[in-house]
Amino acid sequence: MAGMLRVFFRLRALAVAALLAASMAWGETASSAGSQTVTDVLHEMSDRAGVIFMGQVLAVRLPGGAGPASGIVEVDFRVDRAILGCRAGEPYVLREWGGLWAGGGQRYRVGQRLLMLLHAPSAGGMSSPVGGLDGAIPIRQSAAAGPVVAGSGTTGAVAENAVAESAVAESAGGPPSLPFVDLRWLGARLRRTVSYRSEPVEHANTFSQLGTTERQAGQVVAAGSGASEVSMVLPLGYTSAADASVPAQQASVDAVLGLLTSWQKAQHVTP
Repeated sequence: MAGMLRVFFRLRALAVAALLAASMAWGETASSAGSQTVTDVLHEMSDRAGVIFMGQVLAVRLPGGAGPASGIVEVDFRVDRAILGCRAGEPYVLREWGGLWAGGGQRYRVGQRLLMLLHAPSAGGMSSPVGGLDGAIPIRQSAAAGPVVAGSGTTGAVAENAVAESAVAESAGGPPSLPFVDLRWLGARLRRTVSYRSEPVEHANTFSQLGTTERQAGQVVAAGSGASEVSMVLPLGYTSAADASVPAQQASVDAVLGLLTSWQKAQHVTP
C-alpha cells in the first residue's frame, strides 16, 4: 500500500510539473504571437530592459589570450540620450560574455551610433542587449543620395559614403541630414506576410499619430489615411506604401525615444 502511495504522489508531481511547463510555453508563444506591429515588439523589449539609452561606441576592449570567448568584452559608450538605468553625458560600459563574440563576429564598431535596450546588469556586472542584437538598434542619417532600403544590397561602405555625401550637401547649403532609427530588423520578427500591393492595406509596422515634427524628419503618412487612422512610417524618400516593403521601416529619433520614455514612465509609476 505504501509503495502504491509513493508511486501515486510521484506521478502527481510529474503531472503538475508538466502542466506548469506547458503553461509557461503557452504564455511565451502567446506573447510573441501578440506582436502585430513594430511598436508592439519595441514595447515588449522596453518592458524587459533594465538600461535604455542612445549613444555612440567609443571603444571595444577584447580580452587577451586565446580570443574573445575566453573572457569578458567591454564596450565603452558615450550616452547622448538616457531613458533608463544611466545618465546622459556620462560614459556607460557594457560588459558582455566573450562567448557572444565567438567566430570572429564584430558585434559593435567604434563610431557606431546605437539605441541600446539592455538587460539589467547581473551581480557581476554582465549584460547583453534584449532579444540578442535586436536590442542594439542602429541610428542612421538620412542622406541626399536617397534612402537605404533592406534588400538593396547596400554595404556598410556605401552607407558611409551616403552619409559623407550628405555632409558635403550640408556644407554646400543643402538640407541637413537627419538621424533616424532603423527598425526594419524588428519588423522582421513580426509573424506577418510582406505585402507589395498598391492598394491601401493594414500595415504591419506602424507608429501611432506621428506629429508634424516627425514627418518633417523624413517620414510621411500613407496616402488615404485620415487624421484618426494609424499612420505608417515609411522609409525616408518614399511617398506611398507601394514604394517600399513593410519591414523597411524607419522612424525619427525623437519619435522613438518619446515612445520609450512614455512607456517607462507608465511602467514605473507609483500606484
